[in-house]
Amino acid sequence: MRASSAPGRLRRYPRRRRVLGDLRRWRDVALPGLGRRSDLYVWLPPGYGRGTQRYPVVYLQDGGNLFDPRTSFAGATWQADEALTWLHTKGIDAIAVGVPCSPDRRLEEYSPAFSDTLLAQHPGLGAPAADVYVDFLTEHLKPWVDRGLRTRPEREHTLVAGSSAGAVVSMHAWLRRPDVFGGVGAFSSAFWVPGEAHLAELEQAVVAPHPPTRFSLDVGGRETPDDPILQAAYRRDTERVVAALQEAQVPVRYTYDSTAYHFETAWAQRLPATLEWLLSGYAVARPGAQTPR
Repeated sequence: MRASSAPGRLRRYPRRRRVLGDLRRWRDVALPGLGRRSDLYVWLPPGYGRGTQRYPVVYLQDGGNLFDPRTSFAGATWQADEALTWLHTKGIDAIAVGVPCSPDRRLEEYSPAFSDTLLAQHPGLGAPAADVYVDFLTEHLKPWVDRGLRTRPEREHTLVAGSSAGAVVSMHAWLRRPDVFGGVGAFSSAFWVPGEAHLAELEQAVVAPHPPTRFSLDVGGRETPDDPILQAAYRRDTERVVAALQEAQVPVRYTYDSTAYHFETAWAQRLPATLEWLLSGYAVARPGAQTPR
């Protein structure tokens, strides 16, 4: 598949919106294969415009919820601009690319399959389209970003992350294209949406030969406090995937926050440490060893 033409000029985000750092966007872009148009957000690290350095890239789902409360569906964000700025103070820099979800087909675009549980709740869903969405990320968006920006395009410097169904499609992106993505951040993964078939496919994929990859998964203790069955599924399914990664000796970071709800503010709290781990590597120094400078 040939990549489509780049989406034009990358414009500065309005400063009156008070986003921290250098946020830009491609306006009203046709998203090949998805049958919709959207703005696409790009956060550039401090000093990007003054040097020649190349940077790793983090592709984030639900891009409208990352930076600006005015574009977030619930008025709260991941505070990704603050997290990325904090990482800069730690000597870790990255470009972040946010892809807003479909306004009316989010579950379809983010799901590789539908469980019976989901279909009972949403009987009018269309066909699962996660494969098409992953094709957009890998065959169109990544080439646009790599051609237009100073990126480190290698898989070990290409991360994908999201929350809930966005975490599902991020894991699926690695499953489909382990040659493209070298790290995955999965926040509050709604593995119950695609169900057992997808979980089994992930288990098979992590034990099969694949390039070195690092994973960070987390879950909250109050994802669905009014539905104890679904709450149990969030934790059980996440820990099942973590166990498979551990058994296969794949680098994985797991966080359980017993107080966390299924909401942007919870993901905002966990984002800085997750990105720090994914972007700085996963080797832990021996006790007493000198820290590399």
